[in-house]
Amino acid sequence: MKRVFVTEYVGLSTRLEALAMAFLISEHYGHEVCVDWHELDALNVVGARRRKRGLLGRIDSLKLRDYTPESFNRIAGHRNVVLRTHEGPRHLLEKLYLPTARRVKLRPDLIDVIRATLGRRAGRPLVGVHIRRGDFPLVSEEAFDVNATEWPAVPDWWYAHVMGAIRTSFPDVAFFIACTGSLDDYPWLKDFDAFDLPTSFPYGYKGPSHSARRHPAADLFALGCCNVIIGTPCSTFSHYAADMLGKPATVLVPPPTKMMRGDASFGRLDLYGRGAFDFYAGCRAGTGQLPVADPGTLPVGRGANVDWM
Repeated sequence: MKRVFVTEYVGLSTRLEALAMAFLISEHYGHEVCVDWHELDALNVVGARRRKRGLLGRIDSLKLRDYTPESFNRIAGHRNVVLRTHEGPRHLLEKLYLPTARRVKLRPDLIDVIRATLGRRAGRPLVGVHIRRGDFPLVSEEAFDVNATEWPAVPDWWYAHVMGAIRTSFPDVAFFIACTGSLDDYPWLKDFDAFDLPTSFPYGYKGPSHSARRHPAADLFALGCCNVIIGTPCSTFSHYAADMLGKPATVLVPPPTKMMRGDASFGRLDLYGRGAFDFYAGCRAGTGQLPVADPGTLPVGRGANVDWM
């Protein structure tokens, strides 16, 4: 039996995106897709087998760390593949992103929590907010430059600015928050009708760089229920929720140029079904990013889209 393994080499959302490449390898070369993640306590990947790599998985093994046409062709000659990248032939992957995302099923009790929590805001405008810290360093409290570092954290004042602008257009808006740490770490959120999910974080192995109060898989799916997400640029968590899960969603991100406190602005990315490469380009270079001058034109809608889970 030939197998392709997606190991815990990066965070959850990047691994989920890498599944498209794994199933592409399966279609082309006949490898069985194998996963063994801690998050499988909450997720089921239809069509994949839960299996550790083990000793047999090291025999005749190819470790694919990045994509080139040559490395993709080499897969045919190996019994085992260890996939360490979500990149691949884009013209083939784009056909698989959404079908692969639909293979990922959340545990039913967590779905119930999401439906109950978001359902209490039914009929009201709802916006998701993803605040990434931890391994995303905050370079400056006074300025933000998405290209200043590889994985940039965005200052609190930018999120507050975007949330305030949206509330001006939608006065009864509620904000679902998925964040590193807990809501208590962001006291400025008390100025808004902000809430999170009543779940717990079960993964002690992740360490402080990925720690949170709430369950990451539930947070990801709850964000996927929102029409508009105020995201963290270059974070695949924001990207995957908006562009792979549920219905098409708009991600709001900072502009690709340096921005100072007191002169905040934001743009929108609409990339449903597109991969992380396009999301990175939209965040870092502004490719496909449209400035938002009137938040009232955003497709906020009322209530959450929960029927797809």
